Amino acid sequence: MPAAFGRFRPVGDVRRVRSADVEVNFGGGPKRLARSTRVLNLRPADGLVPVDGQVHWSQLDALPQCLTVEWSGPERGIIEAVAARPGIRFLYWDDAVGDIDLTSTNLGTVRLNGAGLRSVRLPKSVGTLLLRRPPAALRVEAPEMGHGLDLRLFPYTSDLVVPDGLHRTRKVWLWVGGEMSAAVLAGLTDLEDLRLTFGEPPGVLTDLPELGRHQRLHSLQLDDAYGLDPENLPELPSLRHLTLNGTRRATATAVKARLKGGAVTVSVNGAKSEAWLAAHMDNPFRDWVEDSEAFGQAACAAYNRARRAVDAIAPEAPDRLDAAERALRGLVAELNVADDEHGLIDTNYREQAWAVFCDLAKRLCVPETQVTSWFDEGRRF
Repeated sequence: MPAAFGRFRPVGDVRRVRSADVEVNFGGGPKRLARSTRVLNLRPADGLVPVDGQVHWSQLDALPQCLTVEWSGPERGIIEAVAARPGIRFLYWDDAVGDIDLTSTNLGTVRLNGAGLRSVRLPKSVGTLLLRRPPAALRVEAPEMGHGLDLRLFPYTSDLVVPDGLHRTRKVWLWVGGEMSAAVLAGLTDLEDLRLTFGEPPGVLTDLPELGRHQRLHSLQLDDAYGLDPENLPELPSLRHLTLNGTRRATATAVKARLKGGAVTVSVNGAKSEAWLAAHMDNPFRDWVEDSEAFGQAACAAYNRARRAVDAIAPEAPDRLDAAERALRGLVAELNVADDEHGLIDTNYREQAWAVFCDLAKRLCVPETQVTSWFDEGRRF
């Protein structure tokens, strides 16, 4: 997802330039930025660096407080530049390709996506790795086989493969489509904390007995698992916390009854009636009503309008991209209004909005780099 979460925006009015501003030129032309810039968007498509040609990485020295760098495409020297500046702790890299070796850096959080990504080597300093749509054959080399890693895999589909090299990871967050088999987790020998988010209905975790192999599992969180069968939940001797965010009321009742009086603390948020699910199950923003009914209804209505607009665009239409841009930017604009009024779009909601935005764009085969720009340029959340 572009810029999680904070978005860099160049100052455009030179009459209001503050004394703390500096002029930099990464190769895309001179720009004035706040010397205190902490999140720096260097994606070539966004203009600070050239799409082709040399990148002037030395300009990073003019921004000593920079913590986060956003990048896309081939490497072009970014790894060496980040490694030379240990204050840069976050790297968000879209459309990464080939073999990525980050062992010389001081990064704490790495976020990558790219269909052409073959392998990743992580530094000892890393604490969080987020992979969006990871290729099935991706190899990851992490300290202690990922034992101290907060691993986040967001394929947004049911096709999920845990990358080789991470079998000792203890904490995992998976964001999938509408169904996932618990068997894909079989290789995680040290799993203690699992969060599973279903991005689409019905939210079914199949092969539930397979969870029983994870004898160390201490915390389990299931988001929008509306198809969960509580009767098939295996015995998990180390489990102490079970959280259901978005579930059927009948499921919540059954789970609580089964675990009552035991060592497991059960937390349920957003239990829905069958009538409510019949009306809203297919809307990806359905659970936003839990924070505010008006906020959630506004988000749901925004999605419905965007979905209708996208579905009305013929794939062969000559103005397909223009129409897609109007529909997608319209969704972001409506979410801006909802957030301006209610102030409730947090990091998780930004992730969800981005996933929904990408899904709608994918229906029209919009290039991912274009999708990133449209989402970032328009949003205020």
